Amino acid sequence: MSRMKSVSPTSTPTPISRRRGRFVERDRKAEELLLELSRTTNCAERERLTDEIVRLHLDLCDGVAARYAGRSIPTEDLVQVARLALVVAIKRYQPGPGSSFIGYALPTISGELKRHFRDHGWMVRPPRRLQELGPVLRLAREHWEQEHGTSPTTQDLAEEVGVDPEQVSECLSAEHSYHPLSLDLTFGDDESRSLAESLAEPQDELESAADRVSLGTALSSLSQKDRELLQMRFVDGMTQKEIGLALGVSQMQVSRLVRAVLDRLRTQMGVTVDDDRSATAA
Repeated sequence: MSRMKSVSPTSTPTPISRRRGRFVERDRKAEELLLELSRTTNCAERERLTDEIVRLHLDLCDGVAARYAGRSIPTEDLVQVARLALVVAIKRYQPGPGSSFIGYALPTISGELKRHFRDHGWMVRPPRRLQELGPVLRLAREHWEQEHGTSPTTQDLAEEVGVDPEQVSECLSAEHSYHPLSLDLTFGDDESRSLAESLAEPQDELESAADRVSLGTALSSLSQKDRELLQMRFVDGMTQKEIGLALGVSQMQVSRLVRAVLDRLRTQMGVTVDDDRSATAA
């Protein structure tokens, strides 16, 4: 039988063990610097120590920031937020037996990044209750998928978290506020058409659509006699004189009748206009 090779204590360490050893050495060095920082009152010395501690942990900041990349905020901004949070952690940390700066700094950095997303990450900011419900739903979804092997329905998530299904639907819809669709996004079988090309152009017909709907509602509130009067004046194009002959009234009476009907329409539509009666002129 071939003998198993023995590994001597002086064997070359693996990449993982080398990396772990580097982290241990960094943590030991950081604790020494932090202890020294807590004991000195010299401003220049405090600044030098802080800079050295920051340099030791730049890779930590970049790594935590990378976890939040691709969520509507540039990575460079996230890195900056993470590094500023590191400085805050350095100022607040109290070194001592049993304490760990990494254990203190990581939650501080993550918390600042989450706060930054809450305040600046939304293209359209939803209510605070939906912002706070989002992370809870994501954890619930992960737990459900691990336990059941399927994606949960809205009802499943609502029961898991203990909220109304409508709130879950609202929250899931609000998540799209983080990732707005690009107007250059293509779709279709050949992906030859962009989202921008499918949007309606600002034309007169579209711009006046709301006014037409409002006018239709206002017209329905008029009497049949008033609608017939407007029909003769503005659809059939009859003059006030012709309308007067058809109704058996004077031209002046026709003018007053049309003016009164138009005033009622404006009131119904909530329109404020000048006392311009040119529309009723013959």
